[in-house]
Amino acid sequence: MTVSNALLSVVAVLLLIGHSHGQQKETFKLCVPHQIMDACQDLMAKPDAAIQVQCIAGRDRMECLEKVKAREADFVAVDPEDMYVAYHMANQDFSVFTEFRTLEEPKAEFRYEGIILVRKSDNFRSLADLRGKKSCHTGYGRNVGYKIPITKLKSAGVFKLATDSELSPLEKELKGLSDLFGSACLVGKYSPNDEVNRLLKKRYSNLCALCERPEVCDYPDKYSGYDGAIRCLVENNGDVAFTKVIYVNKYFGLPVGGAPAKPALNPNARTEDYVYLCEDGSTRPITGPACSWAQRPWQGYMGNGDINSRFQRLQQRLQQFYQDAKNSADTDKALKMWVDRKNVLVDREVPVQPGDHLNRAQYKDVIERDGPFQNKIKLCVTSLIELNKCEVMQKAAYSRDVRPAFECVMKGKGSCVEAVRRGEADVVVLKGEDQPATSTSDLKAILFE
Repeated sequence: MTVSNALLSVVAVLLLIGHSHGQQKETFKLCVPHQIMDACQDLMAKPDAAIQVQCIAGRDRMECLEKVKAREADFVAVDPEDMYVAYHMANQDFSVFTEFRTLEEPKAEFRYEGIILVRKSDNFRSLADLRGKKSCHTGYGRNVGYKIPITKLKSAGVFKLATDSELSPLEKELKGLSDLFGSACLVGKYSPNDEVNRLLKKRYSNLCALCERPEVCDYPDKYSGYDGAIRCLVENNGDVAFTKVIYVNKYFGLPVGGAPAKPALNPNARTEDYVYLCEDGSTRPITGPACSWAQRPWQGYMGNGDINSRFQRLQQRLQQFYQDAKNSADTDKALKMWVDRKNVLVDREVPVQPGDHLNRAQYKDVIERDGPFQNKIKLCVTSLIELNKCEVMQKAAYSRDVRPAFECVMKGKGSCVEAVRRGEADVVVLKGEDQPATSTSDLKAILFE
């Protein structure tokens, strides 16, 4: 081989290597619960795309958070409650870089803003003025109409839990509301037990007095839900409504999300007659910015610190995926991947850490609302595997308002039943073959699977 031929061969090899390198594709790993792995693989498949998304299966979103933290995956789709769990993980470096927002409000910083709507002529001067008033709620146990008001009013010293030790934790909360308000519309199931539900509604009947059907006090009801709470105030002689800003705008015919205003749901209601009541006792006209006392963040994509320098490229790929999935004939798979034709992906220019995001929304306080439960339930386990499962379940349950909170206690094999009997634990999960161990104790089964 001549020198010139050798040089040409070297140049050809270098060009081949350069071409191969230029074709190399960047890959991001998305963790999804294993139940939707097929949907992820089908909808994320884009062989020709320069940026690839590989689906990684996790047991659930809790395990996906662990995988993202451990760099086994790069990102995961999360609820605000998942953000709360992530915020409390040791050595975490998560950040939210893209959010699922509605086409109706793509520029809204948060999914919704919880507010207090009152009549201007009532001249409210402080939250304490709510005492004795007729209140309108979205429903029992709901964020805007129940959890947020109780959390904030308790913090302000206006709402007080009943102290009667004979009352159950749930009833203490209901009694506190019954004592605070003269009458109300608070529909829903106060207890999953039909008889207890009936007794509580009878005992605290003023909490149902403003409802369309006080004797039922459940959905559907004309004065329940976000818009129903406003109707309860405006059309049913209520004094205060706990609801969301967007529904105030729709009810009174005000602009929503920058779009032109649509006809009011109630043409007879005048915007000048109603105001937002703020936490400091001041009021604001409903035609301007609201004074929200808590907001719920949007769902979003959250990743680890390794993608901080390249998240913009991932955002571009996810925008492409979302539009393709919206047009997919398989709507069931799209919904499993949180794709909704009424929604849009909105990219954040600067990713936000979950703790900062929740604090800015004042939603962390709502999640950490202990309500009427002062003590934790101690769940007894007998192995490290059970302990790990228990601790994961404890974190997920607490973030999703399962109260009372519980803690995990590990005892030796066969010792949990005795620990419960002695009061060192409150609950133990037993397999069928272990249940005879309870026959000589005074323990009772409370749930069966």
